[in-house]
Amino acid sequence: MDREAGEHFERILKLARSRFSDVHIVSRDISSKRAILKFRCRYQKYLISVSEILTEQTRWYSYYLLDEGRVQLGLDNFSDRPALRLKYGAEFTQHLDEPVPHLHTQDKYLELTEEKTFTHFVELVLGLRGEVE
Repeated sequence: MDREAGEHFERILKLARSRFSDVHIVSRDISSKRAILKFRCRYQKYLISVSEILTEQTRWYSYYLLDEGRVQLGLDNFSDRPALRLKYGAEFTQHLDEPVPHLHTQDKYLELTEEKTFTHFVELVLGLRGEVE
């Protein structure tokens, strides 16, 4: 996992540095069992917060575009209770440790999605801001 995770994180950081400013790595830790990358960067007036955790079984991620601490756009697959309720209904408590890919927007809208990548997030952010044709 060490080499693959390191290469994966380098691709993410390269993309972040090419599109955003002030990329600051908060945490980067890679071992044979799991790998963690957390960083923050800026896009215009917005703060972007990124987290990826890789294990042998899954990839946990969260990508958020924030305006003064308020979510403008978020993609993640953490075990968010409202997203789990949306996916599993009344039986959501049986799935509390499962990743569930979903989208958050500024108006607290929540939608289930397919699994996403940091590239998807960048395309979405730039598209929302009118920079992608």
